[in-house]
Amino acid sequence: MDDQANKPARGRRRKKEFRCHCCKQEKPFCWSCGCGFQICPACFEENKWGMSNGPTWICPDCERVHMME
Repeated sequence: MDDQANKPARGRRRKKEFRCHCCKQEKPFCWSCGCGFQICPACFEENKWGMSNGPTWICPDCERVHMME
């Protein structure tokens, strides 16, 4: 039997859409959480004092901890 027939077709990923939850604008990049929260770099800098301790940031919606990458 042909192994290629059982493999899923490869394709490009769908373009990720980013909309900041703070400024409500579409952006080319946002820090994102699995719960759906997104924040653009400009808004993140304004709110960094309450969300980050340096190497990590905490989602204000679900309180998950994320690494800054």
